[in-house]
Amino acid sequence: MPGVNGPGWDEVHDVVVVGSGGGALTAALVATNGGADVVVVEKDQYVGGTTAVSGGDMWIPINRHIADRDTREEAIAYVTRLADGRAADPSLIEVYVDTAHQAVEYLEEHTGYVSTPHVLLHDYYSVIGDRIPGVKPFSRSLSPSPWPAGAELGELAGLINRGPWVPPAEFTFNEQAAGADTPEALEERRRDGVRAKGGGLIGPLFKALLDAGVEVRTKTPASRLITDADGAVIGVAVGAEGEERRIGARRGVVLACGGFEWNKEMVQAYIGYDVQPMTPWMNTGDGHQMAMEVGAKLGNMNSFFSYGVIYEPFEKGRDGNPLPQMLMGLGAGSIIVNQQGERFMHGGYTYNDFSHPFGAFDQRTPGFLNKAPAWVIFGSEHLKSGIMGAKPGIAMELQTPEGEDAPDWLVFADSVKELATKIGVAPEVLEETVGRYNANAENGVDPEWGDPAQTHTLTGPDTTSLQPVVGPPFGAIQQWPGTLGTNGGCRIDADARVLGNRVPIIDGLYAAGNASASVLGGSYPGGGGCIGPSVTFGYRAGLHLAGTTPRDIG
Repeated sequence: MPGVNGPGWDEVHDVVVVGSGGGALTAALVATNGGADVVVVEKDQYVGGTTAVSGGDMWIPINRHIADRDTREEAIAYVTRLADGRAADPSLIEVYVDTAHQAVEYLEEHTGYVSTPHVLLHDYYSVIGDRIPGVKPFSRSLSPSPWPAGAELGELAGLINRGPWVPPAEFTFNEQAAGADTPEALEERRRDGVRAKGGGLIGPLFKALLDAGVEVRTKTPASRLITDADGAVIGVAVGAEGEERRIGARRGVVLACGGFEWNKEMVQAYIGYDVQPMTPWMNTGDGHQMAMEVGAKLGNMNSFFSYGVIYEPFEKGRDGNPLPQMLMGLGAGSIIVNQQGERFMHGGYTYNDFSHPFGAFDQRTPGFLNKAPAWVIFGSEHLKSGIMGAKPGIAMELQTPEGEDAPDWLVFADSVKELATKIGVAPEVLEETVGRYNANAENGVDPEWGDPAQTHTLTGPDTTSLQPVVGPPFGAIQQWPGTLGTNGGCRIDADARVLGNRVPIIDGLYAAGNASASVLGGSYPGGGGCIGPSVTFGYRAGLHLAGTTPRDIG
């Protein structure tokens, strides 16, 4: 429970930032540059949170690279349409559009971060642009340029987290598209400690904070907020049980410590069905729980940033478990079916929309016919060529290595009927589904799930070049709904101050990133639809904290 302040602070600062992702470090830097005494506490042994293991892009409308081709009105219309009434506070969409480019310019002026347009990553709904207002057939997404972490940080560069989902971490997506990530170039950059993608954003922020004398403490989990007799947040308790330290915050506490996707109880309570995380396992909703204890108002709690997950059959992650990969089906020559053997989606739209059909309720049954896992049905061509995923650098081998057995979620058979039996699907249904798809694909149409208005595939495997599922052999691999992080959390105002259930604003409490309710209403307009708002409202939190008069907290 939150504690009412008594004597005995272990230490006192102006600002305590909980978390070390893009939003957290931006809030810390802006507040520090504004004259505040700041400390950052991070639960993980690494720095960077979900941002560090991501592609590092930020969706930034009217940014300096495209200002002559973009307008405020178009960007607001685009996000408002995508949010479709789900934004907890629609006015924050305007605040975001007006501030995001300012936040990026601030980072470029005060850190070593350098933005570059993610050239090939147009607005995600540009593939069906005629039906969406304000969408642009070019990129509003900005990528970090490669940053010399080894030279700038020395051994501390090893603290910046890295993940397996957007390899290699040393090259930008633009460089990969140009073929610059040769084995020789990759070896050189790894030797020099160069970081791109998420590390190219976190690294410069981390370095700027260290240069300013700000301590970023890893392995320091926050456990509860400390309030005064009026309910204002005046500090936070940190540290493992039995080793708790009370840190006072004269100006405020910023919760920017990620979502709750690794907390199965919260996922079940708020989302209602299982989603597979592709984020650091530290995202267990700590900030949400601390905020709820002090009366924070919540929003968007049933929402999450989506992606598809297929588990690597023969590769393990660093935790020793099968590695989840960002895959939404296997593209041309494959289909996705539910446990009844019927198609219910394809993987060719934006990844943020991919997982939601898994939670659809069918009143005729009644029940959740699309509950996970689904199955991707494929033919012999995928066994020959292997799988290249939606993200550059992600490959998956489906051939069983000599001496190994395939896991239960990868099944092979000599016929569709036999395959159906092996995966527990009615053979006659799957045979009809595959046969109907194949007949249509041979004629170049897909009336069940194709979209004549979809001109191309942008973020998933190719679903516009139709090919039949041809075998034998035939294969099936489990398809799961995945998440890049939940996006529900504390309701905030334009300055990232947390709204209360019993008071308009909880004095001294701020939130950003996935600890806050998505200001874009859970929509994902383009690459970086998560990090962009996180950094932007971290920036606004830092500005407000810098202008706040320190309180007497004892």
